[in-house]
Amino acid sequence: MKQSDRQKFDAEPRNEEKLVFIRDRLKHNWERSQEMLATIKQIGWGDSVEVVDKIIAHLLSVGVGVTVETRVRHSSQLEAPLGGLKVQSTWKVLPDGTKYLSTINFVPIKKGG
Repeated sequence: MKQSDRQKFDAEPRNEEKLVFIRDRLKHNWERSQEMLATIKQIGWGDSVEVVDKIIAHLLSVGVGVTVETRVRHSSQLEAPLGGLKVQSTWKVLPDGTKYLSTINFVPIKKGG
């Protein structure tokens, strides 16, 4: 809208704020995803659908056991060719008991280290 209908865009002052928020948030998410990819490569995995599927399956199984008490920085581990992957996940437990993954961090675990 900023390019196609500038007058309409400028008429609403919050539009620029929204644009800046989206730009900054997306940049942050992209940077975090690149950091996680580097961690995955460090432990011997590649950038593949199979690896993503393995991580998703792991998170789904972890989510089953998460409770309100264990939902913050819940620690789990996956084995990888060059070591392991410590998965720290933070979950939100909704009033109906549904578990919602809100944050994930990867920490490489080198073999023999």
